[in-house]
Amino acid sequence: MSRDQNSTQEESFNIVNMANTAVGKSSTHKAPKMKLLCSVSGLPISLAVAVNTFIMILVATILLLSQYGVIPAKKTGFYCGDPLYSHKYTGDTITSAILGFTAVALILLIILLTEISAHGSWRKINRRRTWIHFQECIVGVIVVFLLTAVAKLLVGEHRPHFFDVCQPDTAKNCTKGEFVESFECTNTEQTWLTVFDSSLSFPSGHSSISWFLGMLLSYIIQTTLTTVNTGSLMKPFLISVCLTWSLVCSLSRITDRRHHWWDVLAGTTIGILCSLVSMMIIRKKILAMEKKVIDSEVETSEEDMA
Repeated sequence: MSRDQNSTQEESFNIVNMANTAVGKSSTHKAPKMKLLCSVSGLPISLAVAVNTFIMILVATILLLSQYGVIPAKKTGFYCGDPLYSHKYTGDTITSAILGFTAVALILLIILLTEISAHGSWRKINRRRTWIHFQECIVGVIVVFLLTAVAKLLVGEHRPHFFDVCQPDTAKNCTKGEFVESFECTNTEQTWLTVFDSSLSFPSGHSSISWFLGMLLSYIIQTTLTTVNTGSLMKPFLISVCLTWSLVCSLSRITDRRHHWWDVLAGTTIGILCSLVSMMIIRKKILAMEKKVIDSEVETSEEDMA
């Protein structure tokens, strides 16, 4: 046998030993234990619960402060008589309350319907998978809302009805086409919150939230809903309902003159990109859950055979 063959075998032997050593180390690695901070009325409070609570309070505070004008938005100037901002304020076809109500209704309806159809009974639904879907929908909506709110404050773009709602003082005596950098809103007929909101056009929050949920719920329908008892048309019908809801919520913002078309496009892009991230997270969690179930069944069968 040549030296080259001997060296090749030795290298292969070393690689196998290294791999076995790595597997042995990984298999003996222990998962970190849950750390308890304190106990409230006999209920133990872990470090994870404390961190999650802190993050929830922090995000909620940021959202509330941004929505009620406590966190100031960028003050952007305008061109005198700009037709982009000269539309009349007519309100919303789909208000924030309607958006929120329909969003919650769609989440509950789609998730429960897909699970019941997959298992044939309310009592047999996969609670772990149901929780994963529900959790990612809620967390995703909060993330999208936060990204949209921060973008609105950073950009400070005027809405199409800016002149009608704000009634800037320096716009009354300016020359058409002149850029006005400094102004103060003088409209006292609208609430201060409506006036503040007139410069928070980019991106569209209705579009980002509706397209996030529309895409994510369509993914849940496609991957979870079975057609054995619901028929072959139920799946495309429900997906079309979700996407039509997203389309109506976003396009109504243009027809109501509440947003420019590029605001809606940006909001739609944010929603779709965030939904793709949530899809990957859901897929990873469900695969891990299924693997855990399979491993548990294998261990049980091995114990029974022994």
